[in-house]
Amino acid sequence: MVTDVNPDGPAAENGVRAGDVILDIAGKPVNAPSDVRQALKEASSAGKHMVLMRIKSGDSTHFAAMPVATG
Repeated sequence: MVTDVNPDGPAAENGVRAGDVILDIAGKPVNAPSDVRQALKEASSAGKHMVLMRIKSGDSTHFAAMPVATG
């Protein structure tokens, strides 16, 4: 579950809100916060600039393309 979102960050720009649930990232299911960190690390190592997340917000589900930090 998302606990906090930077209001000026890319997550907020993509409609991610506190209380949302990240269902999967880069096609991999999310069961713990470490799954998100690992998927972002793998995407960065692979040279990817964006990852696709499937997010449950209330009764709806949407996709968000999120930038991957590099460096």
